[in-house]
Amino acid sequence: MDDDVYPSAEAWRTGRVATAHSTEIMAGHPDLSVLAPLPYQAAAAPLFSATHRFGTITAFWLSAHGGADRAQLERLAEIAADLTAGLEELADRGQAPEPPRVPVVVAVDDQAADGGRMTSATAPLIYHLHKLAILLPGVTRTRDAVDLAMERVMSGFGASAAIVSLIDADRLYLAGASGCAREFLRTANGVPLGRSTPETDAVARQRQTLYATADPRVRGRLPDEASDDDCFWVVLPLLVGDRPVGALSMAFDQRHKEIVAEQATLTALATVLAQAVERTQMHEARHELAEGLQQALLPRMLPQPAGVVSTSRYASATSGIELGGDWYDLIGLPAGGVAMVIGDVEGHNTAAAVVMGQLRSAVRAYAAEGHDPAAVLTRANQLLVGLDTDLFATCCCVWLDPDTGRTQIASAGHPPPLIFTNAAAVPLSGLDVGIPLGIEAGARYEAAELELEPGALLACFTDGLVDFAGDLRPEAVKAAFAGERDLESLADQLIGGFEDLHVQHADDAALLLARYEGPSAEARRNVRQLKIHRRDLLGAQRTRALLRQWLDGWGLADMADEEELLVSEVVTNGLVHGDSDVYVYVRRYPERVRVEVRDSDPHPAQAVTIPREEDQAEGGRGLVIVSALASAWGNSPGGRGKTVWFELPIADPERGRHLST
Repeated sequence: MDDDVYPSAEAWRTGRVATAHSTEIMAGHPDLSVLAPLPYQAAAAPLFSATHRFGTITAFWLSAHGGADRAQLERLAEIAADLTAGLEELADRGQAPEPPRVPVVVAVDDQAADGGRMTSATAPLIYHLHKLAILLPGVTRTRDAVDLAMERVMSGFGASAAIVSLIDADRLYLAGASGCAREFLRTANGVPLGRSTPETDAVARQRQTLYATADPRVRGRLPDEASDDDCFWVVLPLLVGDRPVGALSMAFDQRHKEIVAEQATLTALATVLAQAVERTQMHEARHELAEGLQQALLPRMLPQPAGVVSTSRYASATSGIELGGDWYDLIGLPAGGVAMVIGDVEGHNTAAAVVMGQLRSAVRAYAAEGHDPAAVLTRANQLLVGLDTDLFATCCCVWLDPDTGRTQIASAGHPPPLIFTNAAAVPLSGLDVGIPLGIEAGARYEAAELELEPGALLACFTDGLVDFAGDLRPEAVKAAFAGERDLESLADQLIGGFEDLHVQHADDAALLLARYEGPSAEARRNVRQLKIHRRDLLGAQRTRALLRQWLDGWGLADMADEEELLVSEVVTNGLVHGDSDVYVYVRRYPERVRVEVRDSDPHPAQAVTIPREEDQAEGGRGLVIVSALASAWGNSPGGRGKTVWFELPIADPERGRHLST
């Protein structure tokens, strides 16, 4: 209401009748030219009383008919005063109406002016049609396009019921419905195109069809049988050229019988909706393909070697179809160590993603051959130069030996990792950050070495998470690393500010965290793990049995009942709904036992409150019981998959300390 180019905004601001010509309005908003292609004059009057400001009322006159004269503007002010009095009376009774999402548009019959060609329904329908045509190009999801159309059909066109059915393979599926009987919707969803229904016939014949109130083919569609005797149906094919994409069905009562004469308007409605459906479906298909490719290029699961705990996050800066070049990896080394790798290929497109996949595979291969991080970067640089892609990439490699804490770090133009011990930053001395990969064929890289203490935390990240100075936000880092935090919560907090940053940075963000818990030999006594195949329906049962054995070996058998119950719920959730292999990690700490269940399904685990029939044998209460019994728990995305974790305290901490020594 702060744009005075609209007379309604000026009327609201000044409290007086305001006018504007279409040329003045469209000078500030040229996109509105489609809303009213003919020149017009608009006038708005405020709906103000001594105690309330309800809104405004706006009237339009075609300029070809002379526009509004003084008497008409005075009449508009009188109408506004009468309407305000009525609204004031309702407000005093506590019944003030809420403004509708779709404005009420009423046409004044003027047969003399229009030569008898325009009905009272034409102008409002054209308004809503053109408004829909303006709104639809701004949506990218088919669901949103259908919702916008349904909203205009029900509120603007005055339909009693409406259905949007879209073609998928050889069937028609409901994409939107309003005002219909539930039983009808159940039978109408997924109808084969070969079966004769009003919608499939409209698709096959590619023409609009009217079904009278007595037609048996449309009976039973409305919740009230009496409505069937009062409503007729108009069914239109949704066509893009001569190719059908679905059907639009609308029911109208006898008060709207004049809509039958609006064939051109109804055809235009079906056309703009069909074009929006085709565009959004294509966008969604391309986005799904891009997202699937991006996910496929990320690690399915991070290894969890004894002595090292790790997690990852990946966030995209765009909802479009572009592919990012960010990647990360955690690799088991042949000598028993672990390699952390993070990198970023220049660009945000398919070429960047392809190069990223090639580099990730090459770095894994070079690391598996036993090369140190500097040699790996040297070889990766030679590979990228040889690919002749004109793209460059940054990359950082961190080699960690869990038995000794010895760490080697090499970087090719990439921000070095942050290293923290007891929440204090560990300075990196002697690290020579080389030039990015792919620039100079003869580039050589050097590695810096340091010794990590048990409990040290390493954070590797790409520049989507940094500010313009090239650093992680100081306040975020300080808050995140203050105090004792589990790794999953820490990753959630660090990635949490990404949405604020990507408004300024149109770039993806990758984050790889690893905590060094101590020498492998000692850590192995406190870590147990199990892989469950995605088709192993007895996986939850096997996990419970092994968990009881592990706890008994640690002298914690009294915790077995609760631990078994919780792990059974989480594992069952992953197997039934994750559709992937499941990895279970159990770690004993001096004062708690932590269980992590990881899968490669990126969708968050779902909490349920009603037992599900398909997993009654092994669980079914889902995350609700985990939330109720665990001392701490979380449900965290991890790049290509997710981790559901929970912790239970050890009843006798002194016993836990004794056993872990």
